[in-house]
Amino acid sequence: MTRQRPDTVGWRTALCILALVGLGSAAQADEASQRAFIVKWAGSYNSEGFLNEPAVRGELQKLLGDEMAHLLRNLNVRGAVDVSGETLSVNGNAPHQGTEEEAIVCASVLPLKTIVEAAILSKGAVTVYMREEPYENASICIKDWITLVNSGHIDRMKQPPNVRVVKPSR
Repeated sequence: MTRQRPDTVGWRTALCILALVGLGSAAQADEASQRAFIVKWAGSYNSEGFLNEPAVRGELQKLLGDEMAHLLRNLNVRGAVDVSGETLSVNGNAPHQGTEEEAIVCASVLPLKTIVEAAILSKGAVTVYMREEPYENASICIKDWITLVNSGHIDRMKQPPNVRVVKPSR
């Protein structure tokens, strides 16, 4: 049985520790860049800038191909970039075509990657663009938007029959 020299063992141990510290630093740097990306866009009215972010725009072009122009037309009238948890989103409609021609882009900012999904409501049908099938793998961002557009946005304007509103007594 051969024994390793103590100085060799120490050198390997030190190298392993440095590698682990480097991985930890990379993970922390990624978390910091994730937070910075969310902080930069959450609530921003520069939704055009958000849609043109390389991580978002590049993935949208891959997902939608020729339908990219349709998506952008259906996002022509839009508000600020919304945030829910670690997901940023922009939704809107074509001019004067709310409830008929609408779209959403959702970007989930996760460790080491950003997952981009999009959906278009057109001619009464919703088309979802995402990398992971089946529908159950779609983000809550996409599913909630689908629920909203399928209701014609009525629940935003009129109280649903199964909803009670309680005002606290003073």
